[in-house]
Amino acid sequence: MQEIYILRHGHAQESDNGLNDFDRALTEEGIEKINRLSRFLDKLDVNLELILSSPYARAKQTAEIFLSNLTLKPELKTVDFLASGTSCKEISRGLVDYSSNKNALLVGHSPDLEIFLGKLIGADRITLKKGALAKVKFQNNIELSGELEWLIIPKLIKKVKTAKLA
Repeated sequence: MQEIYILRHGHAQESDNGLNDFDRALTEEGIEKINRLSRFLDKLDVNLELILSSPYARAKQTAEIFLSNLTLKPELKTVDFLASGTSCKEISRGLVDYSSNKNALLVGHSPDLEIFLGKLIGADRITLKKGALAKVKFQNNIELSGELEWLIIPKLIKKVKTAKLA
């Protein structure tokens, strides 16, 4: 892989509503922000080859919404190695099967993706707000170590959109 995009799922329902963690869906705010983010990324002409999502409802919903706004439709797969509570080692092992892809979008959870992103770029952990998207570019395909090219938070997309209208 030459690039990995890492997306933390959008805002989700609280678990104190009697829902189990696996079934928590996105809120209206979460849906709106993921729609906005995916449309923004599509305008950047990023051609994703693959979207890999956690099997948890909020992550799957995030991935599906994201995919629905892309002009070029990559394959979407649900994978257990992105489930909540996974380790960097499990994510790395899971990605081996997809190493022939030029790039992939990973949709998952905090702190798993934050720690994984940190390891990729030589840091302890990079904070990802809900609905944040990071791009990591790799120098070679052998090691999963790269450079953080950018990190977008939903609030930034709203500010960019507002600035364009002014």
